Amino acid sequence: MPEQLSDAILLERFVSRREEAAFVTLVERHGPLVQRICRRVLRNEHDVEDVFQATFLVLARRASGISWRESVGGWLGAVAHRLALGARSDTTRQNGRETPMTTLAGRGPGWGDV
Repeated sequence: MPEQLSDAILLERFVSRREEAAFVTLVERHGPLVQRICRRVLRNEHDVEDVFQATFLVLARRASGISWRESVGGWLGAVAHRLALGARSDTTRQNGRETPMTTLAGRGPGWGDV
C-alpha cells in the first residue's frame, strides 16, 4: 500500500515514524531516474553505485528539514546530477595526478622492476 502514497506522505512517515518501508518505496520509485542520471555523467559502474547511494543518503539526512512537495523526483535528480559531476571531477583530478608506469620505468634502478 505505500506504493500508492505521495512522496510527501512517505517522507513524513520516514521522518516522524522512522518507517523503513516508506523510504524503500521512495528508493524503488525514484531509483531508476537517479541511476540513469548517474550513468549519463559517469563511466565507471562503481562510481554510479556510490553516487546512487550518496543521493539517497542525502535524502535521508535532509528529509526532516525540508518542506516537500508531492514528488521529490526533481530534487533527487538535481542532487544525483550534482554529486555525479563532483565524482567525475574527482576522478579526472585523480587521473591527472597519477603517473603511468611507462614514465616511471625510465627513472633509474628499481623503478621499472615492479
